[in-house]
Amino acid sequence: GHIQLHAAAHSISLFEAVRIDRGQMLEVKSKKLAGVLWPAIAACSLLFVLNPPAFAVDDFASRVAARTAIEHVYYMHRTGTKPTFEQALPVSLIEQLVRLDLRKEAALKKTYGVEATSAMIEREVQRINATSRAPDVLAEIKHALGDDPMRFARSLARPIVVERELRRRFENDNKLHSSERRTAEKAREDLLAKKPVERMRDVTWQLGSRPGSGISESSVPPSQTKGIAKSGAYSVEATAQVGQVLNPQPAVRDRKFYFEDLDPDLQKVLRTQLKKPGDVSAVIETPTAFLLFVTKEKTNDTLSAGSITIPKRSYDEWLAQQVD
Repeated sequence: GHIQLHAAAHSISLFEAVRIDRGQMLEVKSKKLAGVLWPAIAACSLLFVLNPPAFAVDDFASRVAARTAIEHVYYMHRTGTKPTFEQALPVSLIEQLVRLDLRKEAALKKTYGVEATSAMIEREVQRINATSRAPDVLAEIKHALGDDPMRFARSLARPIVVERELRRRFENDNKLHSSERRTAEKAREDLLAKKPVERMRDVTWQLGSRPGSGISESSVPPSQTKGIAKSGAYSVEATAQVGQVLNPQPAVRDRKFYFEDLDPDLQKVLRTQLKKPGDVSAVIETPTAFLLFVTKEKTNDTLSAGSITIPKRSYDEWLAQQVD
């Protein structure tokens, strides 16, 4: 058996956290700025001028210049001691990030026959405008790009769309992950045959509700599992929570894990399939791995199970192999 759990739509946290060279985290400090006028005509003209032949793609130098302008805004909001902008993001690194964006566009088109359309880019611009929690930084970025809505769409929204579309298709590419799927299916066959299986970890969930008061540190629910896809310095966070099975927490004495903290779809699967000792779940597919569970013990209060996680192919490694 095989069950697929779909992740929520990828959300982009672009202005609160930005990963740059060597994994450093920029801490964006909001400051009040004068409002920047965003031409009202942009919404009407965006579909028409985003991708006409003469303006569909900036040349390499223009992309580098735009990326530099965006990164400089982020740099100016970085707090604490920091190297100069040229040291943190030398031209060679920005060029490398732009080439990575180009590689993603090429991979999306060559592997999946998909290109970022004007409509997709316009929706992303609207989403950024509507959901940004740092509108002052967003206004600075637009101003750094010459208050040109088309340049903003091409330089900032388009790479996000490409990253999201490419990653989504990669995560759901059955051919690319067929070897890992076969490994998971073989492990399930062995579990059903009562054969030993490697890489199994034990986990116990509390089936009752989390206490509503007096919650100690040891009972804080595990954070969601986050797959961080780095589009250069941009940060794209894809959240697919399946509890601590994919996100083991540091050992804490008497830590309790609660079944209700799992992804709702995963809860339904485990409730249905893990009813008594020895029950084996179907192969459960998440965006980044294949999961298996086998019941060890089940009472009215707890569910103890063995869990196996078989990671899918690495997105970054796969992307590195693609020809521009």
